[in-house]
Amino acid sequence: MYQIRLSRRAEKDLAAIPREHRIHIEQRLEEFAAHPEARHDVVKVRDSPKVAPRYRMRIGEYRATFFIFRDILLIEIITIGKKKNFDY
Repeated sequence: MYQIRLSRRAEKDLAAIPREHRIHIEQRLEEFAAHPEARHDVVKVRDSPKVAPRYRMRIGEYRATFFIFRDILLIEIITIGKKKNFDY
């Protein structure tokens, strides 16, 4: 199982999201950490570096971008926000 670490920006983003959406986002991230081999609507962000690619997960109307460190089993969440004004 992977660990999840939130950046400061992601913590602020998550705190600004309404409670019911925040709970859903946290559940989806935990599901992904427990079973990363399942699809979970995760794709690699286009034009991200090949050495350390960024990924994005679609969670309803919200998006989360993150790095996956497979060697230390860590998922680092970079940002969380609505698709409408989300910067990949």
